[in-house]
Amino acid sequence: MKDRKQLGKWQMESKRKVAFSLYKLFSELDDEGTIVVVEGKRDYIAIKSLGYKGKIFQLCGSGKGTGNLASELSYYKKIVIMLDYDKKGESLVKSVTEKLSYGGVTIDLSTRKKVREIAKGINHVEDLRKFSQYLIQES
Repeated sequence: MKDRKQLGKWQMESKRKVAFSLYKLFSELDDEGTIVVVEGKRDYIAIKSLGYKGKIFQLCGSGKGTGNLASELSYYKKIVIMLDYDKKGESLVKSVTEKLSYGGVTIDLSTRKKVREIAKGINHVEDLRKFSQYLIQES
């Protein structure tokens, strides 16, 4: 019984560390010249729940899609691509990066990579939201 309790405590601490690391990462992105690109509404909610207060562009559900992406986002200095880590997401990353590369903006894929390293096992951006419940206790 004691081992189970200790394991539960360790898991809670681990989740708090992940939550705080994600919060710190997204808080550092919070800049007027930065926009985060996500697939849809659930991803938007997940990123906001982790402390990001800046602008977010939704590819799906916004009616905008990827057609005029470069012109829509050209006035931002930095575009952070935060798309899922599944097959569809990887395909979208390539497509979005290609479309934005003609706009002369800075495309940030390193944040996506850091999130993947911090939240091991997460394949969908929307799943990051589960860590937000640990932020209240950490702050």
